[in-house]
Amino acid sequence: MSKLKIIDLEGKEIAVTDLSLAILQADDYRHYRHVDPEYADFDEKKRRYWEDVYQKLIRLKNE
Repeated sequence: MSKLKIIDLEGKEIAVTDLSLAILQADDYRHYRHVDPEYADFDEKKRRYWEDVYQKLIRLKNE
């Protein structure tokens, strides 16, 4: 089996050792938000990051 990897939005390579678990984790992370609206910009940046990771993991699964 070839090594699975993705490149994140910051250009960093991420090795994927357990694709199913990685998909579950990224799915969870993309929904996290702070209660305090002061963190809205931070939360949106992280949501975009984790949404990108999630979509890339789904593409890996479907290859």
